[in-house]
Amino acid sequence: MKVPSPLLRIPALAALVLAATTLAACSGLRPGPGSLYGSAWMLSAMGAQSVTVESSLPTLRFTAELVTGSDGCNRFVGTWYAAGSTLRIGRDLAASRRICGDAVHASADAYSRTLARATTWRIEDGSLVLLDARGAALATFAPQPTGLVDKVWRVTGYADASQAIVGVRPGSLITVEFDTDGRVRGFGGCSPYAGPWAMAERRLNVGPLQSANTACAGPADLREQETAYLRSIGTATTMRREGERLELRDASGAVVATAAAMPRTAPVSQQ
Repeated sequence: MKVPSPLLRIPALAALVLAATTLAACSGLRPGPGSLYGSAWMLSAMGAQSVTVESSLPTLRFTAELVTGSDGCNRFVGTWYAAGSTLRIGRDLAASRRICGDAVHASADAYSRTLARATTWRIEDGSLVLLDARGAALATFAPQPTGLVDKVWRVTGYADASQAIVGVRPGSLITVEFDTDGRVRGFGGCSPYAGPWAMAERRLNVGPLQSANTACAGPADLREQETAYLRSIGTATTMRREGERLELRDASGAVVATAAAMPRTAPVSQQ
């Protein structure tokens, strides 16, 4: 029987990418490969104030043609230029139109204004710092852990109430995917789930996670399995990847979930 798949989605920013590519051709801005090219970041501080995770953490990614990311509410795309330590992020950023709460919108607007004010950049203790024309730090970013975001993971085990790792029930499916826009999503065995995630000061934060709570087609213990899995992954603070295998651990170092990489376009089914 087919189950809802969090893996097969149409990219929401296809139209924005087309618009921004056109703007890049007309604006005179050209991508600046340098050492920013190909890098991906998550906001850790605005000025001297650390950022807390309330929804999706703002992100920033520099590709060959565009700068993309999330402002904490909406995803955006636009142009960028770098030469040496000089940086210019185009003020022509195009964004999706998701509706968020007033506080989230205010934070998102502040983040967008910060990007527009940046004139130089530097790497400091592994973090990206954007500075204004006077040399004052505007924002600090931690590297995105690409070991998480470049794969869709099929969960193979999770910690139960006794903190012992138990295998996923035969015939059931649990997945997890860490998006570059600061969202974690997947299928819990009964229902799709989603929530925020972030990596700040080398600490992984997952959740709070919300399940769609759809009707569970299958044995009664599938719902119990989903509840236990969501509880365990929400305690993860570190990750370790070895090839196509992933381990998530809590603050004590105990393993709370294990997973194996799966093809992003693979059909998802439950026997």
